[in-house]
Amino acid sequence: MLEEIIPFRYLAPTERASLQADADEVVFEPDTLLIEKGTASTEVFLLLEGAVRIADPEDPRPGQSQTVTAGHYIGERASLFDELRAVDVTAIDRVRALVIPGDRFLGLIRESTPFAQALGNILRDKQGIFRPFDRFLLALLDASAGGSVDLQALLPHYERLRPALHSRVSDTHEIDVGALSYAVRRLPENLTETLAFYVTDTLPALFASPGGHFRDVPTAARRRAVYEMIPGKSMVLVRDGISDLLDFICCLCLFAIEAQKLRRRMKDEGGLDAAPQDLLKELSSIWPNDARQKLRAVALHHEDFHIEVHKERDNYNNAHSETWCAQIAGATRRLIGMDPSELPSDFDVHVISSNTHSVPNCLSPWMGRHASDIVEWGRRTGHPATEDTWHVEHDLAYALARDYLRAHPDAVVEKAETERNAGVLTVDETSFTGIAVQLIDPSRVAWGDTDPGIPDDAPARPGLIVNIDYAFGEQAEHIIANLVSLFGRNLKSVNVLGKAGGLTGQRGDVLVATGFVEQRHDRFHTIPGEPSIDVERLRSQLPNRGVHVGNVLTVTGTLLQNRTMLHFNRHIWRCIGLEMEGTFYLRHVVQSMHRGSVPQDVTFRFVYYTSDLPLDHASNLSARLRAAEGIPPLYATTREILRGILSS
Repeated sequence: MLEEIIPFRYLAPTERASLQADADEVVFEPDTLLIEKGTASTEVFLLLEGAVRIADPEDPRPGQSQTVTAGHYIGERASLFDELRAVDVTAIDRVRALVIPGDRFLGLIRESTPFAQALGNILRDKQGIFRPFDRFLLALLDASAGGSVDLQALLPHYERLRPALHSRVSDTHEIDVGALSYAVRRLPENLTETLAFYVTDTLPALFASPGGHFRDVPTAARRRAVYEMIPGKSMVLVRDGISDLLDFICCLCLFAIEAQKLRRRMKDEGGLDAAPQDLLKELSSIWPNDARQKLRAVALHHEDFHIEVHKERDNYNNAHSETWCAQIAGATRRLIGMDPSELPSDFDVHVISSNTHSVPNCLSPWMGRHASDIVEWGRRTGHPATEDTWHVEHDLAYALARDYLRAHPDAVVEKAETERNAGVLTVDETSFTGIAVQLIDPSRVAWGDTDPGIPDDAPARPGLIVNIDYAFGEQAEHIIANLVSLFGRNLKSVNVLGKAGGLTGQRGDVLVATGFVEQRHDRFHTIPGEPSIDVERLRSQLPNRGVHVGNVLTVTGTLLQNRTMLHFNRHIWRCIGLEMEGTFYLRHVVQSMHRGSVPQDVTFRFVYYTSDLPLDHASNLSARLRAAEGIPPLYATTREILRGILSS
């Protein structure tokens, strides 16, 4: 029967024989429970004889049970998705079954790619485990294409999705403070005073410079351009692609559900004037200065949002990314005296997608010369960061630098001037892309005064390092397309130095990608060429941290992930983590290689540090990463990428 039943059919004969030896053949008499709802058992049952009834004992509706006969398997979800049993499974008649331990079943997935692929097809196509994701995405895209989003109509789709970050989405009473904090920090500050959002990817011609007409509205944890047009109405300028729009609407969904719980709690407690102190204390972690006022606003607002969406089509005017591209071309001329189109064939261009501080800090002569002074200041003033253990003293200097510069404003000017003289040119104007850029001329870097983990000699060939801030999801494809059009024939390497959610290991670990799984279309993209990250060197630089190598999942949106989907990609695709941009960078450059617009020997480096564990509620994005957790892996990966670039 193992030879007949898919996915077991795809095991090699030796694998089937080994499985049979590790499993037990068990007989169950009529009316015996094979599986009991709510238990933590993980066995998988392959039915050899007889039939079983599957039913939810708490569902009184008639006709809700299902009969499964011999020649089928049951019970795989418990081990695969790390969940309690959801139903009772009872023997109808005398049942003979091969009982496979849950760990052994997961071992089959790890060891046999054909088995894993066949099981994945069954879960995805026949069992429809991605259906809630597909339906939410389709509903939102349909609504936005029609020009407006009815948030209340979207909420049932969101609730059925059961996002991993919103673990209490179905709990109608207990407020998910961590999830609410996550959403509020990624939504405009005037959220509870806004009744209408105009969401657009292109500025209307009437006010092409919105900063001169409207009040800028901050968003604490997301680079998002928001302007209050009139009291109660705000314009949200989203980035290219759908990722930014999805993120904004998903955060509104989360907020709406938790706001409903807050109102229910206030009603139960006695109304606006009787907000309980324990609730105010919890909300003070989200709104530290005005929790009571915000709670009052939530009670009166009722999430009566009108959301108008305007996405440009057939627009021949320049997109934001194209204006941004022109700014980079101008900055290149200022830095090295040549337009990108004039670069000689032996001039190497290296693109890094990272942040705006780790790459320039590692190449900064000012940081190299003052690291000891910064650490001494931190210890003298009793800075909290000095209480942790730091393997590399320069990492502690980087952790202290922001506060040190705030306390020494003269040093800010000195640092900026020193770095300009060392060939670092910063382009702060982002043309509403949200992506700042640093152009670095390696021939002018003060080698020897840089981070001690960086080679102290200049590269042999002339070149340019283009360090761009993090893109947001699909926006990455628009950004890299413009950089390829600028520097294509000189492109030597594409390097992504990011942060990711971990599906293995701990926060602060490092993930080295060998390929990407694009979630939206369930497609795999392998990274061409030889591995270019020295994994053992990374491990030596990060004692007590894990360095994991494998596939990485490119997700459509952070809040669109549920535990079932994450476990599926962890086991079936063997993904070690998840991020939002890698597939889009890789896919466009590989296509450009095939078209001949970039060299065939472009080097790819994709390395991430683990900022959160989405399957662990205590370590997900609602719990912030401490400096001692995040800075060592961030700078270790930065050094590794810079070593690779400079040695090439």
